[in-house]
Amino acid sequence: MMIIREWTPEDEVGVRRLFSQCFGKELSHEEWSWKYLDSPWGGAGTVVVDDEQIVAHYGALKTKFYGKGKYYDVFQPCDVMTHPKYRARFFTKKGAMVKAGELFYSVNPMDFAFGFPSERHAILGTKQLGYTEHGYVSVLRKEGLESASFANPLLRIEQAWDAVNPTELDALWLGVKDEYGLTIEKDAKYIFWRYRDHPSRRYEPLLIRNRYKRKLRAFAVLHATEDELCIMDLFCEKMMNVKSVLRLIENKAIQLGLKAVTMWVNPHENLNETLADWGYRSGKGVPYIFKIIREGITAPFLFDNYCYRMGDYDAA
Repeated sequence: MMIIREWTPEDEVGVRRLFSQCFGKELSHEEWSWKYLDSPWGGAGTVVVDDEQIVAHYGALKTKFYGKGKYYDVFQPCDVMTHPKYRARFFTKKGAMVKAGELFYSVNPMDFAFGFPSERHAILGTKQLGYTEHGYVSVLRKEGLESASFANPLLRIEQAWDAVNPTELDALWLGVKDEYGLTIEKDAKYIFWRYRDHPSRRYEPLLIRNRYKRKLRAFAVLHATEDELCIMDLFCEKMMNVKSVLRLIENKAIQLGLKAVTMWVNPHENLNETLADWGYRSGKGVPYIFKIIREGITAPFLFDNYCYRMGDYDAA
């Protein structure tokens, strides 16, 4: 007899075993702990158990969103999976994962949920878990990079996590977050957890300061792949020229022998126009989707205002 219930930390081994069975790779103890136990707002999830084996899992990270002066309690589903033997073959059937999802949403209060699922899971979520129709993230990419000098005597550049002071990072975020229509609350606690303390991926910060007063003017997080430099997160104080920051990032990509710089930006953001003027071209990225719980929140509000970044997806 199958049992559907909320998971506990004692389910770690069973969930990690299921992850390997579903995806053909390991979920380490360190990454499990980082994701579900150490994240700033905690994690939650439900499991389906059959004969003492976990056969389905609906996990999620609790997240805080901010937009237009309001905070929202949000969950980001991740590690949503079903053992191959227990998957429903048609969308008209409720498989074990869907049942785990139904329990998850019945026991966890929230304003909405969001995620970046596969195309199949996006369709399944819409048909059986009440999600919105999915959209696609907009990927801004610049190729043909040309090195340019950056010689502003009033600014200094730092590129080490030891140089990041949480108090000044919080001050910079507080000064810019009202520029976003809707965003994850990216204070120092979140930034350090998400990037500095990631157990399996390496991210590099980029800090731009006043040379003499040492005030933090801009902050970015970068991740290099085989052929491109990804801007995982980026925020600048209002008076800072964003193109100066982009020039620095592009120079770094050239130094690393990379062919392009890539960033996710909602087409409704002002930053989208800046990137287009600077030679970035838009392309279609992965699906993204919402499940609205609180009355009064609409799909157009979420899709038009959510200022997604590449780092928002990578956590899952």
